[in-house]
Amino acid sequence: MRTFYIFKLNSIYEKISTENPANIYLLFKSIYTYDKSNIDIAFDLFNDIVLPINSNFINEYIYNKLKNSDGYIKYRNIHMYNNYFTNEVSKMSVLNSYIKIKSNLYNNIFINNLEDITSMFVCDFLSDNYSYFSYKNSVKKK
Repeated sequence: MRTFYIFKLNSIYEKISTENPANIYLLFKSIYTYDKSNIDIAFDLFNDIVLPINSNFINEYIYNKLKNSDGYIKYRNIHMYNNYFTNEVSKMSVLNSYIKIKSNLYNNIFINNLEDITSMFVCDFLSDNYSYFSYKNSVKKK
């Protein structure tokens, strides 16, 4: 299972991520690997980089897109998808500061749908992968 963390960046870091996303990834990786003695520094740095996520909008959008799909279940801010035909097992938790997706596939249904609605930065710290979603269509939410 892979774990993806998805963040909404403030405008300064959003510009940097479009020009050089590796720098933003290294910044998030350093926050992710901080030891507990420096947790205050990591917390302050994290709050400087990210913006709050409109969790109500994300939850509603994903629910409306997938509610008729077999294998989709939603409970509060947790979305689960289990497709026997594509062998996909994914779980997405929408929090106020980030979105966490656990999935056995890189191109899972949640990432594919999130790419459509907003610009966000995706990190997979264990695999050292990252990506930046820019707006793809006219569905935008601040």
